Amino acid sequence: MFSWSAPQPLHVTRTLPLDRRVYFISDLHLGDGTRSDTFMGKDRDLIGLLDRVRTEQAHLVIVGDAIDFPQAWSMSRVLRAHSRLIGELSRLADTNGVTYIWGNHDYDISLFKDLLRFDVCSSLKMGDRILVEHGYQYDRHLGADLSTAHFSTLIHHLAERVTGQWLRLPLAQFYNPFNRVAFWFFHKAAMLADLQDRFWTRVGRPDVMAEKKRAIGYWTRNQLGDAAMLFDGVCRFLPTADHLDALVCGHSHIPGRIQMPDGKLYVNTGSWTFASSQYAVWDGEDFIVRDWISGKVYQDELYQGLLRGDTDGQGVLEWWSENYLGWLRYRCGEEGALPPLPSPLVPRSTAK
Repeated sequence: MFSWSAPQPLHVTRTLPLDRRVYFISDLHLGDGTRSDTFMGKDRDLIGLLDRVRTEQAHLVIVGDAIDFPQAWSMSRVLRAHSRLIGELSRLADTNGVTYIWGNHDYDISLFKDLLRFDVCSSLKMGDRILVEHGYQYDRHLGADLSTAHFSTLIHHLAERVTGQWLRLPLAQFYNPFNRVAFWFFHKAAMLADLQDRFWTRVGRPDVMAEKKRAIGYWTRNQLGDAAMLFDGVCRFLPTADHLDALVCGHSHIPGRIQMPDGKLYVNTGSWTFASSQYAVWDGEDFIVRDWISGKVYQDELYQGLLRGDTDGQGVLEWWSENYLGWLRYRCGEEGALPPLPSPLVPRSTAK
């Protein structure tokens, strides 16, 4: 097992010039190669992207969470499962250079710096007005304090191994029996919290339930499409950042190139978990976000509802009344467009 090398990580900023072609990937979450490894065996596909970076003499930036230590439990298991890919990443670091921005799943920063020879930092500046960060800094649940996040993540992965089911959001994509039961129990807990909040508010102590209400609101926002509440945090930060024209993040696993109302640009690099294989590229003038396997180009289609404010003010109780159909059936899963992902216990197809 690895331990977090710096519970309050140092602020280390690197810089890159704007005239160089740069590829960005994030949230690979390389695990132990078992059926609960959410990278799902796309090693050859990612190596293909690395070959393109090398051929174009570009620079690679990994925007955090390359290895999922809570899932894998040890680096030796990751190395056995993804030895060729990790070797290719290290070789690219020697030839083209790899900048690594640490994320909230990165336990041992020295691993990337000493073993893989990445240039490790907490943030990256491109020119004077583009900032690249993992994104956990804008997560209202994690914030900048990662001291308690790793234990809860470890418990979450353990629960998925034991149940053999994905216990994740949004429900429409992870529509399985255990997740549906978990949503049912969460709703009952939210109802109880609502009653408690009314009582404490009536006696003049609304602060008693403030933390629990915050946690319930965070869960709801995730279910409604703002994973990790990252976009909410970005919308709060960017208008105050007069020194920036663009912000690039990973963390939420929701790819996109979003022109904000004030004209600034937000770029999310997506992830390589489950069926995703997203990356962003800076061509010297602008960013493009694309899926490596499918070729799909992303603009702001996954953020339209959030930009319009469709879910603003909606709570878990309102969501429940609109979605629960009885007998552990939910409208978002029964009628949703997203196909459910396979269980961790269902054999996966072999990587290409």
